[in-house]
Amino acid sequence: MKKSDLIKRLSSASEDEVFIEIDGILYDIDFGHEEEKFDGFFTAYPASLTLKPIEE
Repeated sequence: MKKSDLIKRLSSASEDEVFIEIDGILYDIDFGHEEEKFDGFFTAYPASLTLKPIEE
C-alpha cells in the first residue's frame, strides 16, 4: 500500500482509534522500517515503513 493511500484512508475515517486485527484480536500499532532488499536474481523490494502489532 502506498503511504499516500494510507494517509487518505486514515484522514477520511470518522473513527479516532486505529488497530491491527489478526484472527479476530485487535492490537495496538508500532512502526518499523525495512531496508531496500534485492535477492540477487529477480526480486527487489523498496525500503518501506512497516506496521507491527504490539502484543501485550
